Amino acid sequence: MTVSGVKQALTDSEILREISDAIIEGRLAPGEKLGQDELGKVFGVSKTRIRPILHRLTDQKIVVIEPMRGAFVARPSVEEARTVNAARQIIEEGVIRAATRMARPKDLKALREIVAQEHEARSSHMAGSAHRLTGEFHCELARITGNEVVADIVRDLVARDNLVVALYQRPNAAGCSLDGHASLIDRIADGDEDAAAHAMRHHLQDVMASLDLGQRKPPSKPLASAFAHLGAGPK
Repeated sequence: MTVSGVKQALTDSEILREISDAIIEGRLAPGEKLGQDELGKVFGVSKTRIRPILHRLTDQKIVVIEPMRGAFVARPSVEEARTVNAARQIIEEGVIRAATRMARPKDLKALREIVAQEHEARSSHMAGSAHRLTGEFHCELARITGNEVVADIVRDLVARDNLVVALYQRPNAAGCSLDGHASLIDRIADGDEDAAAHAMRHHLQDVMASLDLGQRKPPSKPLASAFAHLGAGPK
């Protein structure tokens, strides 16, 4: 079945994922307005379906809703940039210690596949996909622990940090580097928790060092263009 804008009708969960991915991949810029009517046209649904989806994204701190103004992609402050990275260091050092204890060969294979996909995305100049895969690597580490609460916390922190990077990263900065990810996998494979935790801390510190906390990027293209792959781009 086809609907207005989008080639095929999507479920609410699929719409949420599409909006979330567009934010994480930088197709929707920090501070960009998320009009319910416009999103409804993009996805071929009523704004009454869009409204609760946006509220769910506020729970992840990647969307904010302002009274009388509407919904916007979150625009993290400099202080939030620092505190989110600090939180990631605290939590992900514990994550990688647990992952080092629990990882099986299939888990290491999954991590290496993500790094390979990220390398391919960067080689193909698909910056948005590479950015999303960078976050997926850290979420996969959390999933290896088998703790769903930890995995949810890491997922939300990674999503918030993606916005920080989209807003503040220096041009051509490596950010979350492929070499850093490869090193983390090697430390896990070695079974050395202390070395893995040390590598994670320095990896996330490198991400912080890639930011210019005085720089703010300009708004992105019109909202609908963020979903052009769905056949919902500007007419």
